[in-house]
Amino acid sequence: MGGRCRVTVILPWAVDNPCPHRRAALDWVASRWKTTGHQVLVGEHVGPWCKAGAVADALPRATGDVLVIADADVWCTNIDEAINRVRSGAPWAIPHTRVHRLSQESTRLVLAGADPNPGMGHAERPYTGFPGGGIVVLPRRLYEEVPFDSRFVGWSGEDESAALAWTCLAGQPWRGTHPLWHLYHPPQLRMSRRWGSPAARALAARYRKAARSPQAMRAILDETRTVPA
Repeated sequence: MGGRCRVTVILPWAVDNPCPHRRAALDWVASRWKTTGHQVLVGEHVGPWCKAGAVADALPRATGDVLVIADADVWCTNIDEAINRVRSGAPWAIPHTRVHRLSQESTRLVLAGADPNPGMGHAERPYTGFPGGGIVVLPRRLYEEVPFDSRFVGWSGEDESAALAWTCLAGQPWRGTHPLWHLYHPPQLRMSRRWGSPAARALAARYRKAARSPQAMRAILDETRTVPA
């Protein structure tokens, strides 16, 4: 990519979410991100949750050529390697593999100053995270061409669908093996453990169907040009 590119970290955030657990998690991860020396922006969204809208809020203020888009309740220590892989030509990168959802008590200890570790209590067994979820690192130009789909409203679908689009149109990501630490908060209301709504499930199915066809994927993305973020 030539030279040392600037990095902007974007934390998508629902301004009107009253959950104190989520606010505490945002404050903790934002303070961690600020120690990296990168530009850190909170992308704010009001109303029914739309990750695309939250990122769109921050993007005009971003100065980085490389974007780190990180959920407001997660942390991973392998960010520098993922950034360097993108700087070196990886289409995009995922710094983590296993997701560790910490229990409420473990999260309390982390917020009080403890470093997250595998020996802490978990809310569920660690699992391999979906590509696109948690934290992603990608060239800004790729995100501007292939953003999150603003038609995903509520919970589920947007992360994995964006990952399919990035892979289809740019190439396979580099993936690190470090853990992703997920701070506790009560789960969002949803249709099932996997899906937030029938609309999200149906739209995500279209992305999966188009995953091997750049032409079909671009057609889906072209539809979003007329949908407000």
